[in-house]
Amino acid sequence: MIVTRTARGSRTVARTGERIDWRCLARRGMLHSECESIDHLRLAPGTEFALTGRSGLESVWLVVDGAGELFDGGPRPRPIAAGDAVLTPQERRIRLRGGDDGLELLWIAVLPEPVSARLPGRKPRL
Repeated sequence: MIVTRTARGSRTVARTGERIDWRCLARRGMLHSECESIDHLRLAPGTEFALTGRSGLESVWLVVDGAGELFDGGPRPRPIAAGDAVLTPQERRIRLRGGDDGLELLWIAVLPEPVSARLPGRKPRL
């Protein structure tokens, strides 16, 4: 069993001084599934987060607490708040911004079906 806590994540400071706290809760090898990872993020108020370098994954963003904005290429950002789920298909780029009280999210990254269908079956072992 692997247990991790969200209280002591990695801390990233943006060029403008804003803070992002980030903690990986699980990776694919721990899960015995086609889930790549589950990450916990806290964005300070006004902080923007644009993920790069994780191509080939589909994502589910669950807003745990706070409110903010989602930039998905549309003409205006979309408001997001606690309880919202954002699904992003493979190769879709998004940007998130924390609102007045910040934004807390769970990010679940999974392999898309065309990729996972080519992988050999796996079974968890004790």
